[in-house]
Amino acid sequence: MDNSSGPVLLFTLFLLQNTSSPKASSPPAGYEMAELPAPGAGPNRNPSLVEYGLRPGEIAAASVVWGVLWLISVLGNFLVCLVIHRSRRTQSTPNYFVVSMACADLVSSVGSAPFLLLQLSSGWWVLGSRVCRLVRYIQYLTPGVQIYMLLAIGVARCYALIHPLNYRVSREEAKRMTLVSWLCGALFASPACFLYGSSSDHHCNFFLPSSELGATYGVLHLSVLLLLIPSLLIIRYYQKLFTYIWRSGTEDSAEWRTMNLVSRRKVKTAKVFFIFVLNFLLSWLPFFMVQLWHPQETDYRKSSLLFLAVTWISFSSSASKPILLYIYDANFRRGMLEICCMWKYPRSNIYTITTSSRTAENNHIIPAQPHQRLHP
Repeated sequence: MDNSSGPVLLFTLFLLQNTSSPKASSPPAGYEMAELPAPGAGPNRNPSLVEYGLRPGEIAAASVVWGVLWLISVLGNFLVCLVIHRSRRTQSTPNYFVVSMACADLVSSVGSAPFLLLQLSSGWWVLGSRVCRLVRYIQYLTPGVQIYMLLAIGVARCYALIHPLNYRVSREEAKRMTLVSWLCGALFASPACFLYGSSSDHHCNFFLPSSELGATYGVLHLSVLLLLIPSLLIIRYYQKLFTYIWRSGTEDSAEWRTMNLVSRRKVKTAKVFFIFVLNFLLSWLPFFMVQLWHPQETDYRKSSLLFLAVTWISFSSSASKPILLYIYDANFRRGMLEICCMWKYPRSNIYTITTSSRTAENNHIIPAQPHQRLHP
């Protein structure tokens, strides 16, 4: 074969190869997708941002449920504070603790819940590392304050009913116990400021890190100081309280038969606060258990769904307290009547009408008409 036929022969072989295998000329699958930019990507978008992978339907459902809980929590707890502040019937020492718990729920509703929903709906954290630490700190502050508030309520109710002559919580003591509860909650939640933060891929961690420091904080602060010890003390005081009530009722003693109205109201108040304790423990226990579990955040979709579920359950505690208070506390319901009728009657007349109507109902007397001037 001479040198002049070489180029012709190579050109003929190249044509035969392309004709026999036409697929060889097409690029490998996925080649063009690798070269094209991702949908929605722009010049200002960081390609390393985390996408949580939540579907639009899941984001819409989460927004609706979270929005309803947020609205009930904000309006309900604000109404609790307003009713107790304005209504004279509800201005008792135990309700000082109720106002403090409502304020803690308002702090959580305003300073934590909206940012968590923003993170899950947008798919990444947009507010920086400092705001991430602040939001997580508030998320731990609320249960810490409330569980120590419930412990203070349990101690006060137990001794006020069992030893009514020897122990009575004054308003000044209630204020000091409230202050101590807030200080304990703020102190034990402070390590969250160092364990959380926004990473380089714009992700605010859902759970505690699995490092030695994260495990120490999870076991020492979460399980022992924020959950285990206060819960055991609360259960102990209420067990002592209800044992005393049960024994007094079964023995049918003269003291129990002649129990005055004040003592009976103390028993009812203790039962209402025990319902608050059960509601708190059932709502926040999944959140604490998941944080102690230290789930690995490698699959962001599963991590975000798990975090969304436990946060829903814990946040429902803030929304359910005003509803429970409305159901079990008649004075709170009458206080809501004062607020709703504020535009129609003066405040003094409303209080007189409600109290006089209650007395007339108990004594089978027809109450006076609203337009008549009633004097206390």
